Amino acid sequence: MFEIYWNQGCTMLLVEDLTLGIVKRFDEMSFDFIQRFDAATAESRPATYKKLCEECGSGPQAAYKRMFTFSACNFSTQDGRPDIDQDFIIVPERVQCPIRHKCTLGYCNFESDLSKREIDIVKLFAQGFSEHNIASQLFISPSTVHNHITNIYNKLGFTGSQHPDRLLVSYSYNNKLIK
Repeated sequence: MFEIYWNQGCTMLLVEDLTLGIVKRFDEMSFDFIQRFDAATAESRPATYKKLCEECGSGPQAAYKRMFTFSACNFSTQDGRPDIDQDFIIVPERVQCPIRHKCTLGYCNFESDLSKREIDIVKLFAQGFSEHNIASQLFISPSTVHNHITNIYNKLGFTGSQHPDRLLVSYSYNNKLIK
């Protein structure tokens, strides 16, 4: 059973063998692991696999690039639950990515919890716009913006945090909504 996640700085993809408690960088995984993961992805997600082959190349020599790309887009957090079980069945993970299924690469398999309007609000909020300014930009009322932001916090699990606004700005940078 394996869990795949980004390190804290989102600079390195890690794979943890939950049975043995060993963590390795994705690029240190054995060829056998990559081949089994590649085959499982091809079987369970044929449409996604086809796109991966078109973008990353087909054949065994491109398996690592395909699986890295797939993992980077579909697994993200260390939650202690396997992303690949003992039979190499891929277990979907809820990934906090605002552009799920809207990604131009099309590797994502799961819908975003955030609506297009909520994504627009996140972008403006992270750029420093106040609720009133966001309302003016989007031609909606400030109370509607406030309701959207509350819903965004709830969807992303930021409620209960002392600084949800900081988390939202960090989230925006981490998910490349703003540069």
